[in-house]
Amino acid sequence: MPSLDDSCKPTMTAKFLRATAAHLLSRLQQGSSHPPIELVYIPHKQWPLPHPLVDKPPTKRPVRISILDSSFNPPTVAHLALANSPRPNRTADDDSDYDAKLLLLSVKNADKTLKPGDATYLQRLEMMALLAKDIVTHNPSVSSQAEDNKLIPEELANVAIAITDEPTFVGKSKNLLDFLKQRYPSLAPSPHPDTQLTFLLGLDTLQRLFSPKYYPSEKAMIDVMNTFLSPEGDNSRVVCARRVSLQPSTPPKGGEPVAPEDALALAQDFITSERIFLINIGDNESKYSSSAVRNSIARLGFGASGKEGDVWKQYVPRGVADYITQEGLYVD
Repeated sequence: MPSLDDSCKPTMTAKFLRATAAHLLSRLQQGSSHPPIELVYIPHKQWPLPHPLVDKPPTKRPVRISILDSSFNPPTVAHLALANSPRPNRTADDDSDYDAKLLLLSVKNADKTLKPGDATYLQRLEMMALLAKDIVTHNPSVSSQAEDNKLIPEELANVAIAITDEPTFVGKSKNLLDFLKQRYPSLAPSPHPDTQLTFLLGLDTLQRLFSPKYYPSEKAMIDVMNTFLSPEGDNSRVVCARRVSLQPSTPPKGGEPVAPEDALALAQDFITSERIFLINIGDNESKYSSSAVRNSIARLGFGASGKEGDVWKQYVPRGVADYITQEGLYVD
């Protein structure tokens, strides 16, 4: 079978994606991927470097890549809002967005296993492809090239799709950096560019990331986080979406979302040092979860337009809603 780079197409047809993904998923599950990362889709052969028709690779700073790592069961408007969030702490001197974006599906999760009624991994990848079509970039240079070069959305946002069997964020960070070091020699002349990864996640995931129960001790957890987030280590970053509290004990000032204190206490030093950024993605978006979609469909079915059972469709992008209906997903 040809490599992904050889067979990469400018559009993600279901036939192409399913055939490619099935092959790469099999390789990953058989332990044939070193490091355990497989690119299922890339918008052009130079990814994660900018599209050659849009921009030149950065030379005085790392290539910045955002990673939206989730189970995508299914992708929701919260996923889309996170993927579309601009790079934090931009300045007047450097207002550029991420150079590339990656939707990452882990086929091994520390807390979750595939359950009856869940979308298969291939179905999730197809929904991720639909999500990718709605992802945008905030890079001014890219926006000015959109009409001139007639690029498709995935090319403009420079968004790729990958799978891994590594369950931890720390492991994913290391594996992705190793993977890109292997990939860069064929993309860029020496010296190869540095890479800075930014993981996009929700507050519930941040709670798990900073939960001592997943580590031998609290000190061990902080040591691991220092390796993950410090400039001397992987130099990765985390962007976390705040969650709107539906029943706050104290009314939030100015309508600002409320995050539980226990989710942020151990992460506070990293927040202060701007290794972790807290962002708002919208009151409605922050409430919508994948489990809410699954539960709504299981309880009420798909529903006719305008009916109660149709409510779940506001939780997901339109293309994903159509796909769920066509595939008959999550019906109890």
